[in-house]
Amino acid sequence: MITPGHPHFGRCPCTGIYEKKTVEVRMTVAGEIVLLSDVPQGACPNCGGRVYKSAVLREIERVMRGPAPGSS
Repeated sequence: MITPGHPHFGRCPCTGIYEKKTVEVRMTVAGEIVLLSDVPQGACPNCGGRVYKSAVLREIERVMRGPAPGSS
């Protein structure tokens, strides 16, 4: 679970206002499927655009890199 609060996502380029929601993100890390739940995402109700805050993307990238060497 990634929970850096409930951020305000602002306005979409299409002029819609992103709505806060949470999603599941599925990825493969070191040959294993990893499922992240409750990931905050902004969703535009007008055009369907999706955005993430940079802190959320950094955390997803950290998970994708896998555990640090020697942390097992």
